[in-house]
Formats: sequence, structure tokens, C-alpha cells
Amino acid sequence: PPPAAAAPSSPAAPRPFGATPPVIAMAGVKPSEIKITDPQVLRDVVKLMSSSMGLNADRKAYLEVLRRSNNGMVLQFAPEHIQDDQEAALESIKKNGLAFMFASPRLRSDPKVAWAAVQLDGRALQFAHEALKADRNFVLEALKTLGGALAYASPELRSDRLVVLEALKKDGRALQFASKSLRSDKEIVLEAARRRGDSIVSASRELRSDPEVVLEALSRDGRALAAASAELRADPEIVLEAVRQDGPALQFASRELRADRDFVIRAVRLNGMALCGARLDLRKDRDLVLEAVRNDGNALQFVAEGLKGDQAVVSLAVKNQPRAIRYAAAGLRCRRDVLLPAIARDGSVLSLAPTGIKDDFKVVLSAVESDGLALQFATKHLRADKKIVDAAVRSNPLAQMFAVQKPAKSSLATSIPVKSPAPKAWSKPPLMCR
Repeated sequence: PPPAAAAPSSPAAPRPFGATPPVIAMAGVKPSEIKITDPQVLRDVVKLMSSSMGLNADRKAYLEVLRRSNNGMVLQFAPEHIQDDQEAALESIKKNGLAFMFASPRLRSDPKVAWAAVQLDGRALQFAHEALKADRNFVLEALKTLGGALAYASPELRSDRLVVLEALKKDGRALQFASKSLRSDKEIVLEAARRRGDSIVSASRELRSDPEVVLEALSRDGRALAAASAELRADPEIVLEAVRQDGPALQFASRELRADRDFVIRAVRLNGMALCGARLDLRKDRDLVLEAVRNDGNALQFVAEGLKGDQAVVSLAVKNQPRAIRYAAAGLRCRRDVLLPAIARDGSVLSLAPTGIKDDFKVVLSAVESDGLALQFATKHLRADKKIVDAAVRSNPLAQMFAVQKPAKSSLATSIPVKSPAPKAWSKPPLMCR
């Protein structure tokens, strides 16, 4: 059942400024959403609360601070008579629907105030009075902004077909908050699956064994296979449909299918990333691995370590996806003949190369011709090379920011010619006295 909104109890003594506000259940509300970040508003609050008037400060003064508030959460520091003021509450809610949680219990049962809050943020429904949570029109209004607000509706409304369908239109995951009887309703579950494939995890066991429901979910999210029944996770056609949408979904198939070489080959031909769900001994199968990296070079990350040093496997993966070079064995990542084809297709691969390759004129030139911004990964002296910089700027003008300017000669030295001293005439050295 949804968490009940606990009404703040009236303190025996006035709450001093800075004290922790009354504790209220705040499902789905982050502390940062309650924090006041505007320094000027904080100064206003401190000044107001520390003034000689204190908690008896003039109502207009509080309203002025609330109007200047950046998010309406100043209401949490107001005295009780302000939290019970409809105008003050509406002013705060106008800035942030969650400010509704700091209104008095009387205002949290006021339809006008509550309606204004849920129109802005469906989570405000959790702080409303129980009578409003059982009001069909009120809950439907909250569901327009947040399907998950169904969690805070009364049990009767969570069994209401129309209300649940309205929630599912906004978010298929709201199925988890529907009543048990509706989670066994095929039409309801199919509507949820059309919105979010993974929502079927909340469906009844019978519907998670229904091929129509599961296939509808898989058409949106291949990993919804994890919620299917054991029988369907052992069905080759169901599993292949999941793999078509999301390769790694193979990991949720039955153990027998993941160990079946012929089936895994069919799967990696559909989606190379399905290799991650194959049994470990199949990841050492060179022919199977070649099929996977031919479909998706990034499947190289799931290959057995011994094959990550196989040049044929790595070259095929890099041809398909240049940045897959980062998954190759260290020895191949340093090879110029392996890196050059990848860099020629995607200049950013230069960032993955060792320093010696980044200092190779031909490799860097090939990289910047493919992607001008790859200039940033070259060594300093090549970033000062005019031919390389010109090629990079032609590819992408923004590459100019990564160029290194050669030091210019002093303007004073170039404007004032320096005359070489005239050679002195040779003279016979004086005789030395003995």
C-alpha cells in the first residue's frame, strides 16, 4: 500500500528558526528539492525570523518573502499561522508543488490548495488528506503529471480500471501499484507492456507465461525476457525476439539455450552483443567469436582472453567498430598496422593509442583527416606542425583550439636591423718583454 501522509503534530513550543520541520513521509522526493538555494531569499528569511517580531512577524512580510522565493520551500520555515494561510500556501505551491507538504493539515485537506499542488507535481498527492486520495477526479488530475502517483491513491481507486489505465498511459511501471485483480487482467497488462516492456515484472504469473504478453513487452525492451516464465525463456523463438531488441538479453535465456552452439550462432548473427550471454566455453570458439564481432565489433569485450590477442579477430572487430580496439590485448593495441585502419575510420581512436603512435606523422595526419578534433590527442610538436593543423582545421574548424603556436620572433628584433661588427684589421702582436 502507498505510504500514508503523516500530518505534522502541533508543537508545544514555537519552532525556532533552523529547526527541523515536522517529519512527513516523502516518497520519491529528494532532499535537494527541499533545499533553498537562493542566497538573497535565505538572507530575507534569517532577517525576518531573527527580528524582534520573530514568530509574530507581520503576515505581509512573510508573503513578500514567499513571493521572492526561488522554489516556494521557504514555507517550511514559516510559523504555523502562515502555514495555515491559504494565500501563503498557494503562493509557495505556485513555485513548487511539493511545498504542499509544509502546509497545515487543514490546508492539505483543502481541495483548492491540493488541486493546485497535484497539477504541478503528482507526488504532492501523497501529502493530501485521505478523503482526497479517494476522490476519483482529484486522483485523475494527479495522474496527468505522474503515472506513479497511483501509489498514493486509495485502495478502491487502485482497483478502478479507468484510473489504472490513465496511470499506465503516463508510465507503464505504474502497473506495480494496481490491485492484484487488475495485474491479472490481460488488457491492463498489455497496455502497460506497450508503454514499458519491463513493466510485466508486476504482472501475474499466468500472464508472464502468455506468449502474446511477453512478445509485446519484448518488442519494447529485450531485457523484459527476465520477467518471462521459465518455459518461455527456454523457447528459441521468444529468446531470439529478445536478442533482436537487445543482445545481452541472451543472459536471461535458459541454461540449455545458452550452451547450445548452433542456437548461440543464430543469436550472435542477429546481435553480436548476445555473445555476453553465451556459456564461457563458447566464447573461446573462434568461429563463433568471428560471427559475433562481424555483427558488432564491441562484442570483442566478451571474447575469451586468448582470442583478444588474435589479429584476425581483432582486425574484424575494429573494421566493424573502430573503438573496439580498446578491448584488444595490449600487444595488438600497440601495433601500427592494427591501429592505422581504425584511426583512418575514426580519428578519435588516436586517444587510445600509445605515445609512440601519437607521435607518428602519417598516423596523426590520417586521424585529423577523419576527425579534426583528434588533433588534441597528438603529441605537442605535431600539434605545431602546419600541415597537420591545416588538415585538422579543414576537417573541423574547432580543431584550431588544440593547435600549438610556434614562438614568434620579437617585433623589436625584426624592426631594428642589427649590423654585424666590421672585421678588425690584422695587426702584428706586440713583442713580449722577457
